[in-house]
Amino acid sequence: MALVKCGECGAEISDKADACVRCGAPIKKNLSKRAAWITAGVVVVCGVAAYLAVTAPKQEGGAPPAAAERSGTKESASDCAKTDLQCLGDKGIVGASVYCKNPVTKLAKYDVKWTDRTFELKFSRFRWADQAAGVITYVGDKALFQNGFGAYTPVIYECDLAADNKTVLDVRVKEGRLP
Repeated sequence: MALVKCGECGAEISDKADACVRCGAPIKKNLSKRAAWITAGVVVVCGVAAYLAVTAPKQEGGAPPAAAERSGTKESASDCAKTDLQCLGDKGIVGASVYCKNPVTKLAKYDVKWTDRTFELKFSRFRWADQAAGVITYVGDKALFQNGFGAYTPVIYECDLAADNKTVLDVRVKEGRLP
């Protein structure tokens, strides 16, 4: 325990005290020299890392970035065959979760509670609505519609999404849970 002088009245008090016992003035806590050097060292290391990241030479040679993405395990929606429901459905299910949420919500007469988690998709199944046009119906059951008495009822909702995975063509809702 060290004694320090109060900046207001000059009384000697403990360095662990929050305020002066004589005048009540708060005690300024000074960082130790070691803590100051550690903080300065961390700032310098971060600055050097940022400088190296900005000025690092770009990798040359090899495949261009677009070709590198295509050579990966994931394929884009344009790489799917027009008759491959699994591929097209997997690519469009995220878009369905985004673009179909509001139309499904608008079908409720009262309130809607979504029971899906933060990073969980709203649709769990999909099927062809019109294979020739590339329209896929996405099906889910992660919503509860409120009825006139205030009780929440589980519903199965369907959303028809066009081949561009952005245009909602039709939305339907019925009571129940998916088997």
